[in-house]
Amino acid sequence: MRELEKEIAIETEKIKSLYQKAASSIPADKSYYLIGVQTGAVVKAYLLTNDGVGVQGEGLVPIPDFIDSVMRFANYPKRKIEVLGDLAGHLEKIYAMVDSHEAS
Repeated sequence: MRELEKEIAIETEKIKSLYQKAASSIPADKSYYLIGVQTGAVVKAYLLTNDGVGVQGEGLVPIPDFIDSVMRFANYPKRKIEVLGDLAGHLEKIYAMVDSHEAS
């Protein structure tokens, strides 16, 4: 179990780095709506911008802090792996949005 938690921590750090790079590629007039990062009754809107993650009711949150918060909320290894998968899926869509913006 300790090895699994270590792997999750390593992948989380990679995701943070990739999100920071992706966010810096987002044009200033664009944002990406992160859907599906949260499960449970509390629903908030999360917008990835080139400045960080805009969290409804909380303002702008630095990307590493946002991802740490999401991973703490997941609270058990299986859910953390699912969240990492969701975040990776969003990365693909973010890069597709950036690529289509650059192509136009």
